[in-house]
Amino acid sequence: MLESLHVRNYVLIDKLDLEFTDGLTVLTGETGSGKSIILGALGLLLGQKADKEAVRKGSDMAEVSGTFSISPVVRDWCKDHEIECEEDELVLRRVIRTNGRSSFSVNGTALNRSEGEELGMLLVDVSSQHAHQSLMKNEVLRHVLDEASSSLILLDEYRNAFRSLKEAEEKLEETRRLSEKGAEEADYMAFCLKELEDADLKVGEEEELKEKLSLQASSEFIAENLSSSQDELRSALSSLSEALSSLRKAEKKDTSLVEYSERLESSSIEIEDIQMSIRDHLSSMSFSETEIEFMNQRLSVIQRMRRRFGGSVEAALALMAEYREKLEFISDSSEVLSSLEKKVEEKRKELLKKGEILTAKRKEGAIAFASRIESNLRRLGMESAVFRIDVTPLDEPGPFGNDKIEYLIAANKGEKTSLIQNTSSGGELSRLMLAMKVSMKDKGSVDTMLFDEVDAGIGGKVALCVAKELKELSSEKQVITITHLAQIASEAHRHYKVYKKEEDGRTISHISLIEGEDRVREIARILSGDESEISLSHARALLQNQL
Repeated sequence: MLESLHVRNYVLIDKLDLEFTDGLTVLTGETGSGKSIILGALGLLLGQKADKEAVRKGSDMAEVSGTFSISPVVRDWCKDHEIECEEDELVLRRVIRTNGRSSFSVNGTALNRSEGEELGMLLVDVSSQHAHQSLMKNEVLRHVLDEASSSLILLDEYRNAFRSLKEAEEKLEETRRLSEKGAEEADYMAFCLKELEDADLKVGEEEELKEKLSLQASSEFIAENLSSSQDELRSALSSLSEALSSLRKAEKKDTSLVEYSERLESSSIEIEDIQMSIRDHLSSMSFSETEIEFMNQRLSVIQRMRRRFGGSVEAALALMAEYREKLEFISDSSEVLSSLEKKVEEKRKELLKKGEILTAKRKEGAIAFASRIESNLRRLGMESAVFRIDVTPLDEPGPFGNDKIEYLIAANKGEKTSLIQNTSSGGELSRLMLAMKVSMKDKGSVDTMLFDEVDAGIGGKVALCVAKELKELSSEKQVITITHLAQIASEAHRHYKVYKKEEDGRTISHISLIEGEDRVREIARILSGDESEISLSHARALLQNQL
């Protein structure tokens, strides 16, 4: 429910603070006083498009904020969008700047406009000239019936089944396509797979072969120097042996020399080990021409596979695994396709079953809903109106069921029923919309209903009937309406008057809560445009149940 609205620097509004309660609230005022401006400000909070031209002249920005008490449905929406709600209350804030930028936040969390519009639809149900035209849209009529007949849960189940069927059909079609395409490419993939398997590629092998071949190219130089080193070490070992022999003779006379002989003996052993290792290395450096040719051929195979299949050994190995998987799939595709076809058929049967349940619920609800609407239309002055809702099968199940839903009306006695899109006038559409809202007052989660121009094209006794219906609707919902009819204004629980004043050479729109004689005078003005005794007396008569 809307609890308060605060507007700053918006069009003709300098500063505006409004408090709202439950029941029926009306806004009245002369044409051009600013009623539509207030409606536009509220529309900004509900996600409507912002216009920088709406910023009041001389200001850098316009600001609109509003406080709403919320329903469980709105709380769940906020939870999904990570918006904190304290004490079941939301504060919406919209800012428009003269540079064209705008911002939207809820409890301090920024939203984009589409999210704001989605939230707005959960907070306020707007009935206006534009909303009347929405009755012409089939999807709107379907949703209204589903809400009125409590079919929304069944619709969700049907839609889940529809999506599941479409996913299964897409999977089947994709598998068929891949199977057909794979069959055409199977010979090529089998040829490539055999090449790759025969190549027996290993990561790192190319680098290892290159290193061995590089080593072979320098083998003569390496062998020559190793051989020279070995000769020098032999000579050095002979000299070390003689030196060690002399040192051991000397240590017999001087035991302090034992340490040196031990160290020299250790060095001799290490040098001898090095000399033997060099000898073994020289022995291993024998590369045959056959081995070198094999390494070159192997390197050529690796490089050819790498160039043909992805640019690297890793890519070639991945492609080999892909070919193997695809060929396995092709060999098993008949079984896979059979399984998928069976799954699609099961999903289709499940969808049709859920569609039949949804259709039955819609047909049952359509009878009761149409009866309530027809009854309300008669209370709204359309005494001879005949109204019905037809639910007929479609050629193929669609995303919202297997039903074509049509609303038909005969507004006057003797006429044949016809689609509401073809027959209803503006005034009839207004009453039809109101009849629907009243018929659904105990449905839906939206607590606030806003009516603009609901009185279009009506007057007299019909206007009084509309007023009574709005008041009845306000027993279940918070109802806010902008009206030009005294009959509607007189039934309100709260009455705001919108007016303009010139202040410091500028025009400013104001709004004030009126009661008592002020309200009598406003009702009189609406009735006749003046405050004559006759109009005042008539106004008092209309208000006698309110004063």
